[in-house]
Amino acid sequence: MDYWWSNVKLTFDEGKELLKEVPIDTGFLEFYSYAKSNDIPFSIVSCGLDIIIREYLSWYLGQDEAEKLTVLANHGQVIDRQWKVTYYDNSPHSHDKSTCIKESKEAFKRHLVQDQIEKIHEHETELQRREQHVIVFCGDGISDLSAAREADVLFARRGRDLEKYCRTHKIPFLPFDTFDQVRELIQGLKNKTLTLEEINKRQQSNAETDTIAL
Repeated sequence: MDYWWSNVKLTFDEGKELLKEVPIDTGFLEFYSYAKSNDIPFSIVSCGLDIIIREYLSWYLGQDEAEKLTVLANHGQVIDRQWKVTYYDNSPHSHDKSTCIKESKEAFKRHLVQDQIEKIHEHETELQRREQHVIVFCGDGISDLSAAREADVLFARRGRDLEKYCRTHKIPFLPFDTFDQVRELIQGLKNKTLTLEEINKRQQSNAETDTIAL
């Protein structure tokens, strides 16, 4: 991977110019606005560079807002025309995206243990507890494979490698074309017009058949 970056001879400003050709995903800004206004934790998990991600999103969100984002990615630094990268970890894609999901789940388990007596008195089922901490992951490529088996709700970009992988290996998932679909599902969970059990049935159906359940 260092070999790839050593061949990049652009200044950071020149690199930013290339980003201007990349359109932002449809519905992403509305999705982000909804998550923020409803205090829903949001993280960007990427095998790319943090400086590129923040710079790109600053064009749409503003510099201050982009700096506040939780970006779990490789750290980049550009000195003149030399790009130096500190990789997130030593995994094949430089970032095992399942790690942050596992850490979030463990943190929630610790929270449940601390709150155990109260939960017992509330007579909550395991599914009801899980609905308090639903991890929704959206991906499209091979670097997302490790996270695919850890998320509670997996959105796989239609027609991309992740969807093909899920179909081949019978991994439950929901296909998506725009972030509007992701936002609508999260709204349903928050408003209790949609349950995790219903979502799981849709995901499982997509894993078992060729008929897509949205």
